[in-house]
This record gives sequence, structure tokens and C-alpha cells, in this order.
Amino acid sequence: MSGQYATPLQFEIGPSRILPVWLLLIHGAAMLVLPLLPVPLPLRLALAGVVVLSLAWYWHRMVSRNYPYAVRELRWEAGRDCVLQLASGEQLQAQLAPRAFVMPWLVILYFRGRPRQLVLLPDMLSTEAFRRLRVRLRMELQQHSNG
Repeated sequence: MSGQYATPLQFEIGPSRILPVWLLLIHGAAMLVLPLLPVPLPLRLALAGVVVLSLAWYWHRMVSRNYPYAVRELRWEAGRDCVLQLASGEQLQAQLAPRAFVMPWLVILYFRGRPRQLVLLPDMLSTEAFRRLRVRLRMELQQHSNG
């Protein structure tokens, strides 16, 4: 099925219980490694600050439900054209890049322009919507690599 004839996919993106755990584990692991680095203490403290800022940045952008540019709804229309409903109420026209990261437990959509990417975990969508998204992405990516 060609992307230009595919039925538009539309789904609401809900909060994730998995994402905050991942962020805490990744940043916690980075903090645990810092004391093992063979660098001076001031540099380790600076790196710890960077890790804390990184956690705050990603928490605000990906976990917080009040970030104005958080994508709350995605409508994938013909081809690679999408409409993104943001938490601010704004609607953005976006175009999917010709690549995506697609696994049974994680999908990362890449866009041209802003936003640059959208991380989706299975608990952010209904089971059926997550499956349909993964199937359509695989079909689109396969078409792109063959065409």
C-alpha cells in the first residue's frame, strides 16, 4: 500500500509511566559512573551538574504534561505529512523524515523542522494504535529503501 493512499492515522498521546523510570535509570547510572572517572573532583562535580541539568531538561520536555511544545495528538496523513496538536493548543504541520527507530517497545519519529523527534512508548498509545503505527512505519520505510 502506497503511503499516498494510506488511511490517515490519528491518535492521542498520553502520559507514560515507563518514560520517567527510563530517564531516572539512565541519569542515575551516569551519576554512579562519575566517581569512577579518573578526572579531578571539580570536573566530576561539573559533570554531575550536567547530568542533573540533563535530567531536568528531558523531564520537562518529555515527562511534564505542561510543556507547551509537547505533542498531545498526532495525525499522520498521506505520505509523510503529519499534523501535530501541541499542549499549547497550537497545530503544526510537520513532515516525517525518511527514517524512524521502530522496535516493539519504542518508536522514535524524526521530523523535518520542529519538533525534531517524538519518542513514543507502548503505554503512551492504545495497544492497537501503537501496533498500527509500527506497521505503517515499517511499510513506509521499506518503500523508501526500495524506491
